[in-house]
This record gives sequence, structure tokens and C-alpha cells, in this order.
Amino acid sequence: MQLEKEKKEKREQERCRALAQRIVEEANPASAALLGEQMSLLAKALHRAGVEAEEWTESSAAELLVVTDPAWETLPETLPARVLLVSDESTVMAGWAEQLAQRGYFRDFGWRSKGRVQQSALFCTSQPTQLKMVRGYEMEMDILRDRMVRAERTCGEEAELIARLRSDLSLSRSHEQQLEKTLGEVTGSKFWKMTWPMRYVVSKSRQLWHTLPFFVLLRELRSGGIEGVRELARARREYAALFPGKVMRADRFAPVELLVRQVGDQPAGPKISIVVPLYNTPLDFLEELLDSVVNQTYRNWELCCVDAGTAPGVGEMVQQRAAVDPRIRYRKLEKNELIPGNTNKGIEMATGDFIALLDHDDILHPCALWYAAKAIAEQGADFVYTDEATFEGKVENVVLYHFKPDFMLDNLRSNNYICHLTLFSRRLMDAAGGPERMEYNGSQDYELFLRLTETARKIVHIPHALYYWRSSPGSTASDISAKTYCIDAGIAALKAHYARCGVAVDDVSLIPGTPGYYKTDYTIDHPGRVSILIPTCDHIRDLETCVESIYARTTYPDFEIILIENNSKAPETFRTYKRMQKEHPDNLKVVTWEGKGFNYSALNNFGEKFATGEYLLLLNNDTEVITAAWLEEMVMYAQQKRVGCVGAKLLYPDDTIQHAGVGFGIGGVAGHLHKYYPASSDGYMGRLNYVQDVYADTAACLLIRKEIYDEVGGLDESYAVAFNDVDFCVRVRQAGYTNVFTPFAQLYHYESKSRGMEDNPEKQKRFQGEVLRFQARWGNLLAAGDPCTNPNFDIQREDFSLKILPLE
Repeated sequence: MQLEKEKKEKREQERCRALAQRIVEEANPASAALLGEQMSLLAKALHRAGVEAEEWTESSAAELLVVTDPAWETLPETLPARVLLVSDESTVMAGWAEQLAQRGYFRDFGWRSKGRVQQSALFCTSQPTQLKMVRGYEMEMDILRDRMVRAERTCGEEAELIARLRSDLSLSRSHEQQLEKTLGEVTGSKFWKMTWPMRYVVSKSRQLWHTLPFFVLLRELRSGGIEGVRELARARREYAALFPGKVMRADRFAPVELLVRQVGDQPAGPKISIVVPLYNTPLDFLEELLDSVVNQTYRNWELCCVDAGTAPGVGEMVQQRAAVDPRIRYRKLEKNELIPGNTNKGIEMATGDFIALLDHDDILHPCALWYAAKAIAEQGADFVYTDEATFEGKVENVVLYHFKPDFMLDNLRSNNYICHLTLFSRRLMDAAGGPERMEYNGSQDYELFLRLTETARKIVHIPHALYYWRSSPGSTASDISAKTYCIDAGIAALKAHYARCGVAVDDVSLIPGTPGYYKTDYTIDHPGRVSILIPTCDHIRDLETCVESIYARTTYPDFEIILIENNSKAPETFRTYKRMQKEHPDNLKVVTWEGKGFNYSALNNFGEKFATGEYLLLLNNDTEVITAAWLEEMVMYAQQKRVGCVGAKLLYPDDTIQHAGVGFGIGGVAGHLHKYYPASSDGYMGRLNYVQDVYADTAACLLIRKEIYDEVGGLDESYAVAFNDVDFCVRVRQAGYTNVFTPFAQLYHYESKSRGMEDNPEKQKRFQGEVLRFQARWGNLLAAGDPCTNPNFDIQREDFSLKILPLE
């Protein structure tokens, strides 16, 4: 009961925090008056955001009145110039809108109502034009229609799923009963009872085979020969002397031979200072941490422990270790300055050229510093990070592997994916403005990493899980909602990052329902025309769905549609072309390609000649727009000079993923990441929720600046059907641009309806030829792998299945 109460309080705190942030970002009042439920929580959140907030009274002089749960409130006699209604029940808005209209208040459609649960609407005394009012309400109706359609579809799918699960459960129970009956018959039989001594002997023999030294020696001789046995024995003797940690033994993580070999092959790296802020650390956790550090195969390190806690035994344990190993240093702090301040005290102690940050209840893999030092010595890295694993209880009980991409700016701007283990040079830290900052407490590492990566000369990612993050109640590893102040600090860190980089943004917000993932709304400084190129051949109903959804739902003001006619035969197709041109004479035209067959590359290259826009959008005719702001979401990235292709989130009609970025090398060429995942899924480590850098995007919906399209020579027409988009994206990357996927632009994609499937020998031969051509052209890059994913994923699958690399 208490736990449920705490969860409810956390949810309310988060809702109030998000609402306060939006009020500041969009309404920007100096003062606000509050009326309704959760006034105290909202008042605190507004105070933290810099807004004076108090309970509503008739004498209040606030600029904004915020009414929560308006269904239970009475409209005050006197009102300020702006009134914000916030409700869990969308049905109450109509009645209040009518009351406010009678008082001379009108809906302000500049206020963006985010979220499907908590609805909000801003009313003010300035009257919009009739056209703006109609357009605003129509946009709201479109949003509601889309939500209703998707909700109905989801309900139907859930009902079917429940029916299947009930059927499966019934079958499972029947099968369980049958197995229990069979098991009872077997164990109750005379033969089972008579053979018990024989089974016992066999079981014990197997145990002896795996544990008795003589049999173990025989297995080792068979696998490695006499020399292998000698080498293993030597390594075991050396291991005992080299790795003193007994509780958290190094050989729990890696083979003895590898550990000893790394000790004997020391990289010419710098001294690494490991900084650990201690605070009432459980002694068993601390002992494991200390063992994991002294067991490092890289020897040039020091451990700087700063203790701000009051728990007995912590300081004594560290000092006992320091008496044995002088590389361990301890300092008792006079007061607790929270994680940023305590960490900075540890950095002041450090004498190494590189700093590594380690949490007081986590564990380092014994090879962690060796790989980092190797990257520093051989690649000149000044910023290094590794993959990590989250565990519960024993370190072997890994519940999650976080295998990360190489450094990707858009990923970092969406969440602190770098996290643990991170090392950086002291020179880099000083150049980036010093260590951690108190004003970002809760996201101090994120803020530091943003500054460091802005300045770093060489960032190296080590694709091995070398940091073990302990998941415990209240830890960020288990649930960031346990520390809601982290979210505010993360948003502030991102805003500061954009200010330093000179990047204009309209808003930075937490993506609802996610554990610390952020959405950036970049200011669209270059809102040029988008030329939408749609190759089409008959299948006129699909084309009508596509075109009508663009005109009905798109809020981006400046676009044109170029229909590229490709050998259509049906008279209805041409009648539809004429009707569309008559309905949209200013921004829809039809151009006719004179080629034969289907060549997607040639069709788009032909259509591009007629484009008048600054941006080109390659779009299949079997798509349908879902999100109204899809073009805004794509243009805000395509306008950036560093960005090349921008792809959207495409769904099959059954609301499963068709495209969420293309993984390079999957299946020998490329594959769609998260294919067939449910649209509601978060994906691997939340990757379906946030904007990220990808190797390639599908040309079924791909936006790019026209100047880049021309720079790389457009699509390669030797790829008639398959891989033309991947080849194009590779060439865009080779030209120095970043390709991006955004989940906030969503469309349905009824894939391959126009061109058909690869279902005859001629098509299959053409497809195989394009595969071989692609592999011959990009063989070196395919061998290098996809830096936007991770080499620990199974290259034959699109679902982020693991195939963990061995340590070398």
C-alpha cells in the first residue's frame, strides 16, 4: 500500500514538473495563480522553474490562472488575461470553453497540448481571426481522429491477443496436467524404483568427471596438449600473485590466461585516477568495488575515494586496503556536497593524467582500464567510454547489456547513452570548463560529457561490457523516476549545450513515459519549400490515400508534390491525375518518365529536375501520413549543415515497425532495425523513442537538402529496385554528413504494393545482382561494421539479438 502511494506521488510530481516546464517555455509568465488539485506540488515546480506561484484569490494580480481538474471548480468572477485549463478528462474542455467564450476568452492554438492523458488548453482575451480559429480546431479534430482510429485498432489487436493468450493458457494447463500424470506414472513404476542405485552412480560419476583433478587434467590435455596444460598451470600460478582480490575474483569475468597475458603486455598509457565518491556505502558492496579495482590488468592507476557519509566501517575498510596498496587513497570530507561536489573533491586528489568515474556500489571488469589505456596509447584518445552491464544481486546475474554505438551526437542529445565507464584527460576537462557543476546535480555526468565531447579531439568507444552497474531500489540503474530532479537537470544541461554550440532551439522536453530521454525542438531557421517526389504507376487508390493524407494532415506550410508517372495503363489513373491537379493547381504537378519498367533511382532523378524546393522528400506512393508535424520534425534536422538524410518512423498497417533506421551489414548488406516490433514498443534501450544517428534511411520516406542530393549525384540508377537508398546514404556519409532517424515523423507504409514482390526468376536474378554489386562496392565498409549500432549484435538479425564478442 505504501509503495503504491509513493508511486502515485512520484507520478504526480513528474506531471507537475512537466506542466511547469511547459508553462515557462510556452506561456512565460512572471507570476501564476493556481486553482484546483495538486496546487502545492505545482506551486513548488513553478517556483523551481522561476515563476511566482500562489493559490488563487479574488485579489490576485497574477498574469496566468492555472486551473487543474476544472470539472470540480467554479469559474472565478475576475480573471487574468490568460487562463490555462489542465484536466485528465478531455470532455470538460467544451463546457469551459463555452463559459470562457461568454467572458471574451478564446482558445490560443499556439499552446501545444502534449500527452494523451493530461489534456490542457490555453485561453486568452486576444481574439484570433476566423480562419485561424477554424484551422486550429480542425487540427485538433485531426489529432483526435488519429488517436481514436489508432486506439480502436489497438483495442481490436489487444482483444485478439487476449483471446489467443486464453487459448494458449488453456492448452498449457491441459499439457501440464498430462505431463504431471505421465511423471506420476513413471516415478511410481517398479522399474523407476529398481533403477535408482544405477541413476545415482551415473550422477555422481558426472560430478567427478567435472571436478576430480585427474579427469580435469585429462580434458585439458585433450584440448590444449602438454604445452597448453603447462601454459595454463603457469598462468594459474601467476594469477594467484597478480590478482589479490578474493571476494570479487577477476577470473569470474575472464579466463586466467587472458588476465595474465594482459598484465604482461602493458600499454604505454598514462596514470588513470579512478574517482569514487563514497556515501554510506554498504561494506559488502565496497569490498567488491575495491577488489574489482586492485584486480585490474592495467597497473598504472590510483583510486581516489572521498567519503561524505557517516556509516561506520567505510573509512576503515578503505584505509586498511590503502595500507597494503599505496595506489589507494582516502579522504574524509567535512560535509556532504552532493555527488557533483564530492566528485570534484576526488578529482582534486587525483594525480593522474586521465580521470575515470566509478560509482560507489558498482564494479569494474578486470580488463576495463587495460582496454582504455590501449585506446589512449594507440589511438590518441582523450575521451573513452565502454559498454556496460546492469546486474542484480550477484555480478553474474546480468539483467541487461547496454551495447552502445560509437560517438553519435544526436543520440547524446537525446539521452546520456555514454554513461559508464567513461575516462577523459585532465587537459580536456580543463579545456571544457572544469569538472562537474553543482547546478546540474542529478545529471552532472551528462552535463560534463556534453561539454567534454564538444571539445574532445578523439573519442573512442570500446565495444565490450567492462562496467557492471548494480541495480538496486532507488538507483538510476533501475528507474530514473526515483530521482525526478535528474530530469530537470538534464534539460538544463542540454539547453546550456545548445547555447554554447550556437544552436537555436524552441524547446527541450522529456519524452513522456521514458526514463530520461529528451526531445529537442530545433528552431527552423531555414523553412524552405519541400519538394515531395512520388513515383507512381496505377494503384491509384494507394496514391489517393497518400496524397490526401498529405494535404489533410500536413501542417508545414510550404511544400509541392511532384507525381512521377511511370507507364500507367488504367484510364482511371489519368483521370485522377487531372482531378488532383485541378484541386491543387499551385503545388501539385505530374511529370512523365519515358523509361521502361521500374527503376526507382531513375524515376527520382528524373523527378528531381522539376523540383523547385530547397529540400527533396523521396516518398513512396503506398504511404499515409500519421503525424501532422511530420515535415517540421524532419526539416528541423535536414536544415542543419552537418545532417544529410533524415528518415521517418514507418509502420505497417498492423501497427508494427517497418522502418526505424537501417542497420548497415545486416544479412550481408543492410536491414531495417526493429522490424516487426510493435509500434508501442520502446525498442532496444529505448531506441524507438528518440532521435538518433543511423547509417542509412529507407527512401520510402527520406528528406535531404537538394544541394546534397546534387553533390553526391543523386540515386545510382544501376540499383533499379533494391539498395539504391542504402547506397545513396552511404555516399552521403562518405561526403561527411550524418544520417538521422526521427520517431516523431510517422507514416504508414504499405510496402511493395506498386512494384510487387521478388517472385519470379528475372526479379530474383536482378536482386542478386544488386546484392553482389553493393557488396563489391562497399566491401571494406561492410567489414568495418556499423558504428551506429554495435558489433555485439547478431549481424544476421534486425531485432538487436545479442552475439557477444569474446575479449581478445
